[in-house]
Amino acid sequence: MRTINIKGKEYVPVVERVKEFHKLFPKGSIETWMTSSSNESRCIVQAKVKLGDGREFTGLSQSEWGKGLMGGVALEVAETSAIGRALGFANIGLIDGIAS
Repeated sequence: MRTINIKGKEYVPVVERVKEFHKLFPKGSIETWMTSSSNESRCIVQAKVKLGDGREFTGLSQSEWGKGLMGGVALEVAETSAIGRALGFANIGLIDGIAS
C-alpha cells in the first residue's frame, strides 16, 4: 500500500486501506452512520467494517463544523476518519499505531 509522510511518520491513507480491504475481503462491507451528539457544533460518525467471516471492527470519529479548512465538510472528514480507524483495528494499513 502507498504511504505518505506526516510529521516524520509513514501513514497509509484511508483510500489505500479501503482498496486493500476490498481486495482482501470481497464479501466484506463497510457501514457508517452519524451518531447523536449533545453538541451541535460537532458531528460524530461510527463506522463498522465487516470482514465477511463473522469478524467486525468499529471506529468512531468526530469533527467540528466550520473549523479550519475542512469545516464545511466535517461530516465527510469524520466519516473517512472513522472508516480508517475501523480498518486499522482490523489490521489493515497499520504501520505504527491507530490514527487518532
